[in-house]
Amino acid sequence: MVKFSPDGAVLATWGTKGNGDGQFDDHTSVAVDPRTNKVYVADPRNKRIQVFDSNGNFLTKWSIPEWGRSYGFEDLAIDSRAVRLYASSANMDAVLVFDLNGKRIGSVRPNPPTKLDGPSALAVVNGKLYVLNMAGNRVSEIDL
Repeated sequence: MVKFSPDGAVLATWGTKGNGDGQFDDHTSVAVDPRTNKVYVADPRNKRIQVFDSNGNFLTKWSIPEWGRSYGFEDLAIDSRAVRLYASSANMDAVLVFDLNGKRIGSVRPNPPTKLDGPSALAVVNGKLYVLNMAGNRVSEIDL
């Protein structure tokens, strides 16, 4: 991981390859909580999300047993208003929902007949979650 200043200067680096705290096998996404500046990193091959402070110090990790399979790109998005973190799971064709302390709340899917098909990239905008469906070549909109 590399932290940059607004003008592009490297401020900090952290993490090496591995499965220990602060190590990554294949980090695929980073999300930052604008309220706390905590950094959430998707590490799907190690089946977890790791949490760091803004200087790269390891704080905690959350297990995600559904990850670790080679079905797709796992992404993270934070809804700071609802104090939620969303994590795509291509394996489950769902988006997992956590509070920002790591407690799994459940999952979200669009209303039928729309379905998720290899969900990957996520974005939260104005109370809606937008999900890129890799297999379906489309974007789904989910009301939060």
